Amino acid sequence: MKVLLAKKAGFCMGVRRAVEATLETVQHSDERIATFGPLIHNPHVLHLLDERGVDVLQAIPEQRSGTVIIRAHGVPPEQKAKLEASGAQVKDATCPRVMKVQAIIKKHKNQGRTTIIIGDKDHAEVIGLMGYAAPYIHVISSLAEVDDLSLDKPYIIVSQTTQDDHSFQAISAKITETFPDGKVFNTICDSTHKRQNEVRTLCAQVDAIVVVGGRSSANTQRLGEIATGMGKPVFMCESESDLDLDALRQFDVVGVTAGASTPTWMINRVMRQIEAVPGRQEGFLSRLGLNVAWFLLMTNLYVSAGGGVLALAISALCGGVPPLAAFTIAFGYLFAMHNVNRFFDVNAKKLNDPVLEGFCQRFCRPILLVAGLTLVLAAGFVWQLGLLPFFLFMLMSFLGIFYGAHIFPQSLAQLFRVKGLKEIPGSKTFLVALAWALVVVLLPCWGIVQEKGMVLLFFGIFVLGVIYVRNALFDVFDVQGDRMVGKETLPVCIGERKTLVILVRLLAFLAATVLLAASTVLPKVAFLCLPGLLLFWLFIRLYKAEEILPCLRSTFLLESILYVLAASLWAGAAFI
Repeated sequence: MKVLLAKKAGFCMGVRRAVEATLETVQHSDERIATFGPLIHNPHVLHLLDERGVDVLQAIPEQRSGTVIIRAHGVPPEQKAKLEASGAQVKDATCPRVMKVQAIIKKHKNQGRTTIIIGDKDHAEVIGLMGYAAPYIHVISSLAEVDDLSLDKPYIIVSQTTQDDHSFQAISAKITETFPDGKVFNTICDSTHKRQNEVRTLCAQVDAIVVVGGRSSANTQRLGEIATGMGKPVFMCESESDLDLDALRQFDVVGVTAGASTPTWMINRVMRQIEAVPGRQEGFLSRLGLNVAWFLLMTNLYVSAGGGVLALAISALCGGVPPLAAFTIAFGYLFAMHNVNRFFDVNAKKLNDPVLEGFCQRFCRPILLVAGLTLVLAAGFVWQLGLLPFFLFMLMSFLGIFYGAHIFPQSLAQLFRVKGLKEIPGSKTFLVALAWALVVVLLPCWGIVQEKGMVLLFFGIFVLGVIYVRNALFDVFDVQGDRMVGKETLPVCIGERKTLVILVRLLAFLAATVLLAASTVLPKVAFLCLPGLLLFWLFIRLYKAEEILPCLRSTFLLESILYVLAASLWAGAAFI
């Protein structure tokens, strides 16, 4: 089934800020941590925070130690003052957009104006705003309520930041017509504006709309109301388990959007589930192709074979081991390591890709058995190269298999505060890329290291770089889920934007390396490495422009760049 995702689906800036502030506090504090009220309106995120030791305070205690985080919706000022008086260290995670509304209300209250809030009376954000406006406050939720409004002094109109824009315009216009002495501030945040407009645009392109988000999330419910008003069948869900797959089968194109409190990993889970549903008019060949692509990605066959053909091409270009040996060394190691580590990364997979996690659990034994056989087969070919390369291969295999284990002695673990390779921030992205360089370049060309050392050094750096880019992009895809389970990937440590900047600069460095090699050790042929770099750069540009989103198709496209690189180098081998 074809699935279209709204560009602005998922965490808004304020929610992301609140969640990241909470997770940062969890990571760097050993004290008690709690949020005052639910941090955001998403039960799955709240459950994960609970698993990481974050409590939820429903009332303010007289005495409280540790850190208390004010939720993204904000609280009345007197409640914040009571929290500080209790002895707790208060960290304010109120959305900056909400803070702006609080400041507007406070300023005009001091000028003697009444505040009218257009929003939901029982919503946490509105309750917080009322605390800044009291006692001169009115909350209006519908046009009908304007008829009961009575004003005897100048006033301002503000909005709940997640209010429907059309509703706000209609209600505020009616109020100002009835009571002229007022000022209107449209405080609906930009994210809400764009999210609602995108739903209207999406409705013109799809047969049905799926809205992902918490049932208590007002902005999520409004997205569903807008789509319903546009005449589209709407499916509301908190997770993929809520989807009515039988009902979705009657459609060919389904649009997906999500509330501001919905994490990316939850949207991806729903997307993967819908993608697996056959469309009403989907042909046999299209369905077969999708199933084959899905199987190749789930089993790691596609990426491992990509490494194999890349090794084969480099070996043929440099004059290394025979084609079968080159392919088997790279494919066998990569297939084994990717699958072994996948089974040891269950917590992150449950969040980022439950379909993959379910596949792994179901076919655990046969996949691990095949992985073991391919590793032994690869080791057999490496044994023929000599004792030193075989020892290197076995060391790489040991480190790969026990990457998640506590292998450091206790003295080192206490000194560096890490018990294994997995706990070194950002280590996996680099170490996996290094392993690729060794099995794709060094081992298949072991016998000609002295003869063509500079050529192999170039290819080693090149493969290390492109695979690092590939790995880091997948880390960017999974950044929210990884952050929730405590994985310290590069995007988790420095942020998504900075990671993408580093990857673009790394591609520029690799391009410069290619140009240098083309003028020295690999005249003309080195230029054939540029198409792959260009495709990685284009992928990053499209991702930043939100033209590419994490899904089955984008994953397949990203892995396919390896085959483009291999094909380019094969052309170089034929040229020589």
